[in-house]
Amino acid sequence: MKKLMIGIVLTISVFVLSLYLFLPGKQQINEFVNVKAAMSGVTRLLSNDSNWYKWWPGDTAFTFNRKTYFIKAYHLNAFDIAITKPDASLESRITLVFLDDDSTSVRWHASLENTFDLFKRISHYRKVKEIGKDLNAILTSLKKFAERPENIYGIRVIKTKVADSVLISTRRSFTREPGVHDINRMIQDLRNYIMKNGAKEKNSPMLNIKQVDSSYYEVMTAIAVDRELPTTNQFAAKFMLKGGNILEAEIKGGPYTIENAFNVLEIYRADHNYTSPAIPFQMLVTDRARETDTTKWITKLYYPIL
Repeated sequence: MKKLMIGIVLTISVFVLSLYLFLPGKQQINEFVNVKAAMSGVTRLLSNDSNWYKWWPGDTAFTFNRKTYFIKAYHLNAFDIAITKPDASLESRITLVFLDDDSTSVRWHASLENTFDLFKRISHYRKVKEIGKDLNAILTSLKKFAERPENIYGIRVIKTKVADSVLISTRRSFTREPGVHDINRMIQDLRNYIMKNGAKEKNSPMLNIKQVDSSYYEVMTAIAVDRELPTTNQFAAKFMLKGGNILEAEIKGGPYTIENAFNVLEIYRADHNYTSPAIPFQMLVTDRARETDTTKWITKLYYPIL
């Protein structure tokens, strides 16, 4: 009987000791997701409190599973978050880690100090497991949102391939901002030259407007054709690398909307560390000479990249 009691006591002691070893003095919470988005874009998304409402899971931002989250401080690529519930609070940190030009790791870390009380350690263990699941759910919601470029940049950007490689182009300078009539006349001159040479158009007209200073503009229009055409004083053959990488965004709206979208496309290019071997351009899907309502204009923006 005495041996049995000793055995029971030893078994219980080993069990309790194992619990203390299994439940250390500080319990760690480490959750992460890898997001297919540039780190600069994810940082901007998280640096504005109002953006959290867009991707936070559930109906109320900064509240999840009976816990409240509060951004206490912003650091370079890191955010201190206080997690509170009626009976406790916990300090945590979100850290962004660069993976490559198109990918970011979002890591959420917190730790909970334990007491010597075994029952409290068990209770803390359960809380840690629950909080870990919550953080994972929140990060998963962020990943789903941030991997759609339009949610970060406001426009849908895709990386595609150059389809048309042979162009015919013309350039003109203006001492004022060129209007629809000016651009349409350049396009019509191109079309007349294409027809004169028995060639065929392969796509919508292209346009690039460069403002040199407050009163001087350089404009180039081009059209993809089925073969190389002779270069003259007015017209020049241009070539693009067929199959090369290019960013594309489709925009609906007038000049102001297009200009803003080009600025966003430049931010997207910089965020992903792409270099450009050629100038960006518009593709005029809508015939602007016929459609006077600029809100109905459809324009595709292109940015060649390496």
